[in-house]
Amino acid sequence: MTRLYIFEGVPGSGKTTSAKWLKSRLGDKAKLFLEGDAEHPADYESVACLTEDQIDEVEKDFPLIRKLAIPKGERYFISYAGMYEEDKELFERLRQFDVYELAVEDYLIVALDRWREFVQKAKVEGHSYILECCYLQNPFTFLLAKHNCSKEVIFHFLNNVTEIISELDPVVVYFEQENLSDNLKKIRQERPIEWFEFVTWYYTGQEYGKERGLSGESGVLHFLNERKQYEKEFLSNARVKSMIINNTNADWEQIHDQLAFELGLLEK
Repeated sequence: MTRLYIFEGVPGSGKTTSAKWLKSRLGDKAKLFLEGDAEHPADYESVACLTEDQIDEVEKDFPLIRKLAIPKGERYFISYAGMYEEDKELFERLRQFDVYELAVEDYLIVALDRWREFVQKAKVEGHSYILECCYLQNPFTFLLAKHNCSKEVIFHFLNNVTEIISELDPVVVYFEQENLSDNLKKIRQERPIEWFEFVTWYYTGQEYGKERGLSGESGVLHFLNERKQYEKEFLSNARVKSMIINNTNADWEQIHDQLAFELGLLEK
């Protein structure tokens, strides 16, 4: 039976660990797609989105560009994830048109269309799917951090996504950390300094952070705390099955035993 499992939570909360664990439990019955996967079926990773006029301009310098494009309605989509080594100039040109560089109104259309495509594909294939980040994290970082959209705009979009995926009997597992400051210190020790520099810029150097005068670690924590509050509020009212699990102590054996029971993978 086709089912959709989604793992969400702030960075370092255990989404990837648990998504991989669930894949190991479900085996070949499920397909796993992690954050950053260029083949992600419900999200766009390193994919350019161009209008007819834009692809015309790019075509002047790169005559074969249309052969790389997938037309969808009035837009053209080109995956540039693997182009850097073979054609850095084209890579940089296409990166300017990344899906996550679209205006908000265009992103909302493109993102919902992507979810619709995914649901139809999943229904035909008959597999279960395990995804992380794409349901809450990515929309919140793009709409809130980058564009400082209102809660109403974000919740409206997420409700539309929820309605689209309802056919796949989705369940959302949300990992909650009590102390985000301690969690951030932990993951800063585990990840490259470039990761923290990027998230600091993304959370504090764009519209959300600029309006609030945020910077540095305190600004990152401000954003993450507000994001966590909004995400929990949304899940508490959304028409989707969800589980909010406090994993501050990172007792993964106990957490995964609880998940296995809640997901119907073992008897109590």
